[in-house]
Amino acid sequence: MSPKPQLDLFTPRVAAKPVAPQKESAAAKPAGPEMRDLFDTNFSADDIAEWELLFRDAPQYNYHFKRSQIASAFDRPLHKKLIASHAFERLREISFLGAIDYLFHPNGRPANIRHSRYDHTIGVALLSQQYCRLMGLSEADRDLLGAAALLHDIGHGPFSHTLEPEFARRFNLNHHQLTEKIITGEVQLDLSVNHLLVKHGVDPDEVIALLSKKSTHPHASLLSGPVNIDTLEGISRTKTYVHPNYVHCHPRLLLEAAVKLDEDALKRLDKFWQLKEDIYRNFIFGPMCFATDHLCREFVVKNAPDFAANDFLLTEKAFLQRHPAFKKFLFSLKNRIELDGVADVIDPEISAVLMDETATKVPKREFHINTNAQVKSFADLGKRYYEEKNSFLRRVGNLTDPAQQAAAASLFD
Repeated sequence: MSPKPQLDLFTPRVAAKPVAPQKESAAAKPAGPEMRDLFDTNFSADDIAEWELLFRDAPQYNYHFKRSQIASAFDRPLHKKLIASHAFERLREISFLGAIDYLFHPNGRPANIRHSRYDHTIGVALLSQQYCRLMGLSEADRDLLGAAALLHDIGHGPFSHTLEPEFARRFNLNHHQLTEKIITGEVQLDLSVNHLLVKHGVDPDEVIALLSKKSTHPHASLLSGPVNIDTLEGISRTKTYVHPNYVHCHPRLLLEAAVKLDEDALKRLDKFWQLKEDIYRNFIFGPMCFATDHLCREFVVKNAPDFAANDFLLTEKAFLQRHPAFKKFLFSLKNRIELDGVADVIDPEISAVLMDETATKVPKREFHINTNAQVKSFADLGKRYYEEKNSFLRRVGNLTDPAQQAAAASLFD
């Protein structure tokens, strides 16, 4: 009896043509303050045209996976069981970008998150499978690398990176620590993960080493290099927040480029690296996302007695049920940010003069390409692509005005 064919969730599909924006007459424009697009960025038509040229054969990538698709796509028993575990299932209710997911409503309903850590992790694991097929790796390597891909975000708390800095500051908790504790079986959230790894001959310590960039495995760069499967999937997914109708940054094609490494492949990877800088500069560390994350953290700081360490183990649904005041605050943010505008960027040279109580450090990441570097393998990509991490100061204007907060929050009573 022939084996059941494996479903490839990266199967090319015809991309839907973007819907042309409808023109609005001057008379139809509402009176009052001009409303800016919450996710307005500096991405240009030229940028889109360049992607279309480089990724002419790029299919539309499906960022949401059905259970039936997942069951058919993963043929290794270990991977199937890890996906079925309670700890992994919990990721369905952990947003990919945190609070910002609740402000960008895919169907107009505030209670919906746009992307989850669950779907992102499935995407990363699919890339791991694709890599193992391209490289002809053994079943043991497939089990190990696939398990690491499936577990790389298993420890994320509610609202991902939005609230994690406060959990780290107050309770010394972050998703890296919780991930390790889940893998080693030190936390009651789900003891089956460690049992499954051991039962299927995968060393939990080696999985942790891969995820903490301490592994000597010959394919460790798949998860730890600058162009790794986590960032390939994550940046491609984040692009849908900015250009939902122009998703030509297909992670499978990028992974194939990272393995092939010919002249055309490097052009694609160079463009991806430039996209990553654009995403961080204009979106993740841009004023709107910054204001959203900053204000949510400030809410936790001001209401510190209401929050506990074990909140980090909750799903977001359970977190919002336990903290209704935070839920009301979260759903009030979009109106406040759009009406008020965000922040003044403070030049480091004059920061001492402009420093005030609302100023805070904002991360800054610059991405560089060394075109002279010799790249002959996936592991060599770190010679060509690298980044610098700095920070700058930014102020949130008058977004903390109590009267406006109360007015906006009343919409969700």
